[in-house]
Amino acid sequence: MASVVKRSRRVAVIGAGAAGLVAARELRSEGHMVTILEQSGGVGGVWRFDARTEADALGLDEQRPPEARVHSSMYKLLRTNLPREIMSYSDFPFDAAVLGPRYSSDSRRFCGHQEVLGYLDAFADYYQLKPLVRYHTRVVAVEPSTPGNGAVGAAAAGAGATPGAGAAGAEVQWSVTSERLASNGQASTSADGGGSKGSNSSHTQGREVYDAVVVCNGHYAEPRLPDPSQVRGILPPGLFPGQQLHSHNYREPAQWAGKTVLVVGASNSGEDVSRELSEGGAARVLLAARSWKNEAWGADAAPYGPHNNIYRYPMVTELHSDGSASFEGGRREGPIDAVIWCTGYKYSFPFLRGAAADVAAVSDNCVGSPLWLHMMPPGPLAPGLSFIGLPWKIVPFPQMELQSKLVARLLSGRVPLPGADHMQADIRAHLQAMKEQGLPTRYAHMQGMDQFAYNDMLAAMCGPEVAPLPAWREVLYRATSALKRSRPEDYRDGDISEAGGPEAARAVEEAEADIRGQAARLGLGSEEGQAGSGAHSVSEWVERQAAVGAAAAAAPAAAAR
Repeated sequence: MASVVKRSRRVAVIGAGAAGLVAARELRSEGHMVTILEQSGGVGGVWRFDARTEADALGLDEQRPPEARVHSSMYKLLRTNLPREIMSYSDFPFDAAVLGPRYSSDSRRFCGHQEVLGYLDAFADYYQLKPLVRYHTRVVAVEPSTPGNGAVGAAAAGAGATPGAGAAGAEVQWSVTSERLASNGQASTSADGGGSKGSNSSHTQGREVYDAVVVCNGHYAEPRLPDPSQVRGILPPGLFPGQQLHSHNYREPAQWAGKTVLVVGASNSGEDVSRELSEGGAARVLLAARSWKNEAWGADAAPYGPHNNIYRYPMVTELHSDGSASFEGGRREGPIDAVIWCTGYKYSFPFLRGAAADVAAVSDNCVGSPLWLHMMPPGPLAPGLSFIGLPWKIVPFPQMELQSKLVARLLSGRVPLPGADHMQADIRAHLQAMKEQGLPTRYAHMQGMDQFAYNDMLAAMCGPEVAPLPAWREVLYRATSALKRSRPEDYRDGDISEAGGPEAARAVEEAEADIRGQAARLGLGSEEGQAGSGAHSVSEWVERQAAVGAAAAAAPAAAAR
């Protein structure tokens, strides 16, 4: 078989969160030239806690300016709902001892959000990804064009065109306009000293051309609310007098002490927020939902929670002007002081323009028609336009890694891109499977247990050098799901083997052995350390690297004396 000549592409990665970091590593490893555009001042994405909240507490104004938005939806006391072993990338263990004190201060299996940020920070430092990041840079516009800057129209982006080619057969390039921000998140001006690149405005905007764009902007920043036709009175001109906010703008429970709070939605955020409110001194917490992690809970009217004051209700149907709420079945309760909507998030790509916006248009929370493999639009814009991290109800980090490996190989040509007809057939098969399961369009990117077959498919598509994820990850995921149902109050501090039995106990042992193997391959956790450095942790390795760099920088000065 003839060897494949790999192509090196200039690639813009939008976002320096978990998806953007691993995408950058895989792209660079495949020989591509990478620039990460990140609007904040550091890596970590949604895991960077931000105490600020938005004035538009429900996120109703989709046209609100970027500076009025807060990216993070992290609440102050959040702990992970997945064990750290399965959260990790495949080759970089999420282990406190491996990370070391520079990055780790919470060794719990279900750790706080600060620990996850530390893990991502360590990953970026170990793989030296931070020099690739352009911080305080907001992407304003991304648009496909052919060489010579001709825009690619929607018709040219249709199925059947040559992959990666525009209307005239020329390879699609990508115009990326970005805006330099001050450290406070506001658009910088030329007076700020940032320097404008090709812009006549006072803002430091610049336009660059790339061979590909990988979108890694996350999907936990734009609040999603129920349809107003299903919950009356939720939107203006509704006259509900109490406070309303989306969980995106929830940070801690203190302000609701002594109050009655309705929490809508019983997925991870709803369960967490309702218990935090109870612990924080709320008088009563009403948790309303259409479905429950354990369906038996929906029929249980007994109070529960830290202060035995959380009550489960069916879905809310109307908010009234007297401060009460109606629920399915006709029950009405009040007065209610506040409503916190834990009802999920919307995909949003406000920077996409032209044909890119057309092929990735969001309808009923489905991106595209949907995208091929949740990653690419079928047709000439693939593989130049790709999305990492769209699926939900998954273990995200290892899946993002596999997606990134495939995107990097498709861009280099090591893995051939299927034709548009093949991609469309895959999309039709996905939609048919959804139809057979009775799933609405908004579930297009929901995977659940299907994630493991999807992950195996991605690994196989990458080629024989990419191993599938080990089976212990799925076993621990299943055991954790069972533990959430059997011990919702304290599953994070429970024993996984309690729910999963001997199989889960063996999986924990296999995970520990895998972590030791990963550390050894990184050159950590042994007397020798990486390249004989003696480092036992990422913390030590980074410190030693810094010392070596400082010594190298000082050597010429010493020689000159």
